[in-house]
Parts: sequence; C-alpha cells; structure tokens
Amino acid sequence: MDLDEGTTDTHNRNPTGKNQHGPTTPASDSRLQELLRQYHQERITSNERISQLLETEGIKMSAATVKRRRRELDLVGSRVIAKKMPAHVAEKLVVNELNRDPARQMGVKKIMYNVARNSGEHIPKRIVSDVMHKYDPEGFDQRQPTSKRIMRFPKTPLGIHERWSADGHDKLYKIGFPIWGIVDDATGYGLEAWVVPSNRLGYIIGYLFLCCIEKYGGIPPQVTTDHGSETTQLYGIQNALRSIFHPEYPSNELPAHVFLRSVHNISIERSWLQLRLDFGDNAVIAFEKGASDHGYNDQDPLQYELCQWLWSKLLRQELSRAWNARNTLPVRKQKDKPGPSGMSRKVAFTLPNLWNGGNYLLPVDLAVVREIKEAMGGDDILEFTSREFREQAQGIFDVLSVTSLSFSNVWHVFHAMLPKFVD
Repeated sequence: MDLDEGTTDTHNRNPTGKNQHGPTTPASDSRLQELLRQYHQERITSNERISQLLETEGIKMSAATVKRRRRELDLVGSRVIAKKMPAHVAEKLVVNELNRDPARQMGVKKIMYNVARNSGEHIPKRIVSDVMHKYDPEGFDQRQPTSKRIMRFPKTPLGIHERWSADGHDKLYKIGFPIWGIVDDATGYGLEAWVVPSNRLGYIIGYLFLCCIEKYGGIPPQVTTDHGSETTQLYGIQNALRSIFHPEYPSNELPAHVFLRSVHNISIERSWLQLRLDFGDNAVIAFEKGASDHGYNDQDPLQYELCQWLWSKLLRQELSRAWNARNTLPVRKQKDKPGPSGMSRKVAFTLPNLWNGGNYLLPVDLAVVREIKEAMGGDDILEFTSREFREQAQGIFDVLSVTSLSFSNVWHVFHAMLPKFVD
C-alpha cells in the first residue's frame, strides 16, 4: 500500500539475515577439495558436469560457484597451462609417462590423461603429441589395431545394472597372476577386477561375484559369461538370488544368466584389450626382465612365496589404477549410438540420466550374501600365501618404509626383504 507522507516502513522482511540460498561449501572444505582434485585428475573440466557429480556426493553447488572454487584451488585447464607452464616442465611430465610404458602401447590421448592423473596438470594435446614425436617417433608406427574384426550388432541399453558382463583375463597367467573382472554392460564401466591365484576355479569366481554383489548392494536382472566350467557356481548363485528375492522376473522370459562365446561377451572383452595395452604388457616385461636381471629362483620356496606376496600386492595396486584410468577416460561422441557416448564410463555410470538411462539394480539381503561368503572360506581364498606368511612379510615391508611400490623398484624391495625372514 502507499505510505503516508513522512512515514517510514519499519517492517523487516528478513529478520534472520538469511537469504533464500543455503550456505555454499567453502573452498577450504576438505571433502570438496578432494572431489574437485579427483575430477581435475580425470580431466573433467565442465563446471556444469562437475556440479552434477558433486550433487551425487551430497554437495549442492551451482556451476558458477564450481568455477570459483576451482579457481580458488588453482585447478586450471590446458589453455592456462599452455601459457604458464615452462616448456621443459611439460616435456618432463610427458617423458615420465613414456618411461612408464616400455611396451610403447599408449597413444597421445592416453598419455595426456595419465599426465593429469599422476601430476594433476592438464597438458594440451598438441604439446603431448610434439613431445612424443620428439622422444619416441617409432612408437606411432608400432601402435596398430591388434584384434580381429567381429561382426557387431547395435544394442539399446536401458540403464546401469541392467546386465553385468564377466570374464577372466589370462595375459598375466604366464607370470602366475591371472585376473577376473565384471563390467556394467550398458556403460562399459568396470565394476570390479581382481588379481587372484586362479580364475579357473568355480569357488573363486563364485566368491568374487558375491563380493561385487556386496559392494553394490544387489544383483542385475541378468549376467553374461562365457561357457567355462569355472562359472558354474556363479550361475547357481545368480539364479538362486534372483528367484528368491525377485520371483517377479520369470526365467523363461528373462534368463538370470546367459552363456556367450567370449568374442560376443563384448563389454568385458573390450576391457581386456585396453587393460593389456595399458597395464598387462608392461607388467609382464617388468616381471620377466627383473626376474632375469636379479637372479630370481622360483624353485626356492622362500623366494617363490615372497614373490607371490609382493607381486600380487603390486599388481593389485596397479590393476586398480589401470581399471580406474579406463573408467575415467572419455569415450568419443557417437551421434547415432544408442546409450551413452561423449563422456567417460564413470560419468555415464554415475549420472545415467544424462543418456536417459535408469538404474535396474535388484536389491538382495546382504546378510545372506555375507553368510555365503563366510561359508566359502572368506577373503583368505583369494590370497596367494598363508596368513602367517602375509603377516610376517607385511611387518618386514613396513620396517623398510617403502614410499611407493612400483615396477621399477619391486625387485629391489624383494631382495631387501629376503634376508630378513626367519624360520
């Protein structure tokens, strides 16, 4: 209403002093710093995308505020790096990654993302390519497609956890450390991968499947594997859990488990090729060269057991890094492709709404899952050595205060540990 002349409006419309927006998380918040640095290492630079990812972690923040927080934490992109970083520093970062790839399997894009992951710096693609041509021009000629072309048919995924694709990876069997893993079929996201004593034993594969169920809190409507006899327990577990907890899914219409030829179990098979190029080939080279150079004797029981313990420890660490690297590497945009593209597998899995996907995970009673795991023997069945040896080896390892275990120092650590064992 109109106020009479000479009067004033004394009504305070906001007596608390608070506006309609809640307090925003400051740049000093440790959880926010951790997440923003993680996204930066994954080369996620879209403020809008980061805002969406933060919301899945319980932090609501606008894209504009994300931009300010990144600037406050000095998380800058490749354009700024190209102007500010001295050429010799950028060159050293790229050369460091080349040195970590003796098999020379990584291309420009992979090296570019590895630099970001390991140093937090976004080196422009042009600079990475120039350095690679300068130091390893032959590598460009060496890299070429290494798999036969298989006739493929387009699929239209509905959402995450619609189907899990599982299989073993035998490229490291030659040095005694096989791998088994599971991926989400719709996004290609690596759900989990393990270095295990054997990927050809049914009870180990069944146990790993239960570990994945426990991690994500449920089962998919369907699982696909090859025809190997090692998948029989997995087959039984998947069918039993779905029939008990979700009888609304009739097996005659939607089988809980489907056997496929390996070449048709596409999602997991594609994972193994990239894993071999990024991780497996280098692991085999480091093991065989080091074993030869350092006089490793696998007929000596102590040397063999220590090698099993130390190398399984290293390979699990490096597999985790490689698996995460694959999940965070962006996939090229394919305009006519059903399902996700133009984003990383991690983003596609975390934000399925970006590609109109749903979440089809079927919850189960995890107490039952844990009981089955315990009855099967617990995590000890996944270990390469006895519990007593692991405890002694870990104690010696801790005394050595190894800063970082790597392919370049693992055999030196092996020989430093060996004389410290007592009968």
